[in-house]
Amino acid sequence: MDDFYQASQGADLIIYHPKALGAVDIALYYHIPCICLPPVPIMYPITEFPNFSLSSKKSFGSTLNRLSYKLIKFSEYPFLKEINDFREKTLKFPKRKAGLYTYDVNGVPISILYPISPFLFKEVESWKGSVFLSGFFFLDVEKEMLPNEIENFLETGKKPIVVSFSSMPLKSPSIFKQKLVQALRETDNRAIVLTGTSGMKFNQQENILAVKDASHRLLFKRAKGIIHHGGVGTMSGALLSGVPQIIIPFTVDQPFWANLLYKKGYSLKPLQEKNLQVFELVQALEQVENKEYIENAQQIKSIIQSENGVYQAVKHIESVVHKLRDK
Repeated sequence: MDDFYQASQGADLIIYHPKALGAVDIALYYHIPCICLPPVPIMYPITEFPNFSLSSKKSFGSTLNRLSYKLIKFSEYPFLKEINDFREKTLKFPKRKAGLYTYDVNGVPISILYPISPFLFKEVESWKGSVFLSGFFFLDVEKEMLPNEIENFLETGKKPIVVSFSSMPLKSPSIFKQKLVQALRETDNRAIVLTGTSGMKFNQQENILAVKDASHRLLFKRAKGIIHHGGVGTMSGALLSGVPQIIIPFTVDQPFWANLLYKKGYSLKPLQEKNLQVFELVQALEQVENKEYIENAQQIKSIIQSENGVYQAVKHIESVVHKLRDK
């Protein structure tokens, strides 16, 4: 928090993740506005679906759905001692209660910006006026290139299945690897596996290239299908690729995205590492070639591209700052 305090000196605005403890307190100290930017839709209480930490599939009804977001107010509680220590010693402010600045500062609402696709949530009405959905954020990769090892593999055969669990460790990496290898063999597929911290280890194997990591943006669009964990960054990159995806979610927001995309037809039925059967992977890899999934993937790619999330977010941020200055 002292680092945040030092970094914010001379700033006009603080844009913060909800886990950035003391961010709103610092904005209040410097008399500058702040914008909350959670990467997933977990902050503002809505009626359409509950806080996904309670359920990623089931709706509890409008009243209970809205109440489920009250958990957010208590997320500061384990750190309240440190927050109040910072307030007293650095900001010279009195102690405060947990969750005091979750949604407003002295009665003035805090603007919430979700860097996610408005198209995927077009049925949600209860965000209106309180939350802005800009579209997903993507890095500029125009000047980047895939390593020669990957390019050579891509150019010497048919499009591969790309497998990436990013930073998620598999519970039984060797068992999952065996099932994956068998499913690829049975469906006559090649694969590029980004091993990351999954725990999977590959020796030289025909039709499989294993590398630690690579640009999702550059690689996904060259794939036949994508198997991934469903984290918001990987999931949005898969949507932008226009390639059918198979999600094997682990935790946090991943089951939420897996269920949402499946319901809307933009991913195959989610699988689970636990008790995963080879025939399930085989069926999923065969469905990747289904015309409907391919067309849906291309459709959502065009929509995600057109949303231009970073541009829309910048416009929104500037409008929030101008409005607050005018007041």
